[in-house]
Amino acid sequence: MLVRTIHVFIKLIPAILALRKDRILWISQEGKDIDEKRFRRNAQRLLNTCISLGPVFIKFGQWLSSRADILPQPYLEELSKLQDSVPAVSFEKVRPIIEKDIGKIEEKFDELDQNSLSGASLGQVHLAIKNGQQVIVKVKRPGIEKQVEKDLKVLMKIIPFAMKFVDPNLRFSIIPIMKQFGESIHEEMDYTKESDNLKKIKMLKQSLKQR
Repeated sequence: MLVRTIHVFIKLIPAILALRKDRILWISQEGKDIDEKRFRRNAQRLLNTCISLGPVFIKFGQWLSSRADILPQPYLEELSKLQDSVPAVSFEKVRPIIEKDIGKIEEKFDELDQNSLSGASLGQVHLAIKNGQQVIVKVKRPGIEKQVEKDLKVLMKIIPFAMKFVDPNLRFSIIPIMKQFGESIHEEMDYTKESDNLKKIKMLKQSLKQR
């Protein structure tokens, strides 16, 4: 944990220093007559740092892209470009995860495409045929839960300190934001809850058709 915290902190230092200067200038000049190229260059540095640090930081960058109370407008625009699409892992690595959750693939599906339909930072999607109907199988990336828990703890340590440096007024306001972010990412990883919600939507649509 300590090694990861130090690594993340060192990676974030240049972006944090730049954000401090840019935020002070943005507020003092009310966003007018600024060097927009410099702002965007610094924002792109933050974006690239988030990408290099992995899924939790990509998600956090996406989360920050809607926080006009924290970031100058050029930062919001650049971070909104953060994509959640990443290369999928091989099927052989996710097969054990699928079978642990639902049993043998050959027994549960008529057919399952080993090539993923899409890959995201937390999981990936595969098409399958079950009882003659096309279905989607969503599976978490191997080891993602441990990685997320570890990086969330690192984030909770670093970000309040970083925001205090950027602007002392953000020290306390960032804490509830971090808690909301943690809850959001945990909810996103809860595929059982997502499945239950989809079933409820399906039942609701069916009941509406019968009226």
